[in-house]
Amino acid sequence: MASTRDAGKGPVPTVPVTLTAPGTPAKVGRVDDVLQLGPEEVPHGRVFTHPDRTRGDWGALRTMARALRDSLGRVESETARPLMLELGQPGGPGHRVIVCDGARLRGTSTPSLVGFFAERRPGLDHTPLTRTDDALIEEFPAHPGILAYCSLELPDGNWGNLVVLTGPEAREHWRSSPTHAFAAGELAPRHYAAVRLHLGRFPGGLLAGADPVLDETRYYDFRDPTPWRATRRLEGYDPRQP
Repeated sequence: MASTRDAGKGPVPTVPVTLTAPGTPAKVGRVDDVLQLGPEEVPHGRVFTHPDRTRGDWGALRTMARALRDSLGRVESETARPLMLELGQPGGPGHRVIVCDGARLRGTSTPSLVGFFAERRPGLDHTPLTRTDDALIEEFPAHPGILAYCSLELPDGNWGNLVVLTGPEAREHWRSSPTHAFAAGELAPRHYAAVRLHLGRFPGGLLAGADPVLDETRYYDFRDPTPWRATRRLEGYDPRQP
């Protein structure tokens, strides 16, 4: 799901992979067991798991949600599916909003969210990410549970993605897509050093104006020959607290 213009989506490893060196083709192999992290735990050498990174990601998700909300208020009837809006200003960070189903986006009481943030490997041609991202967008009509898809360029040059869905079952339906599986199982390990995948929701609906609530973060580190995985539960998490 990630591209050079967006970090894509919810792509996360759906099959085990092993890398022998940065940029080498992914191969099926063993993946470390999933480590359960404590609220403030940062494993040695894996600074991308620091809670401050989650706070920054949450801020980007909130920015994307507000822009999506504002865009939805200006769009009375979407003539295309999906409807793509480029919000970035010349010389500023890229920002894109895609509305897949405006009516359901307005009416879903507690939509789910997936936030995808990844650190690209340096020195690689990331064009395959962009091509696959375009293919995923073309498939959105086949996945009615996907309500919106947003991308925001971050200060470090990476991108963050927000996917809004009707519920967790829609996320599982999307994962059944061969294109999504390719992005997650092949491209992500080749092009990213590390990934943070946030799962959450919008209490009361997107238009209620509530900030996104994060329930869990999943971590993927592809720098070692054996990919490393961890998860952190976020019940009661308040990103405003230092």
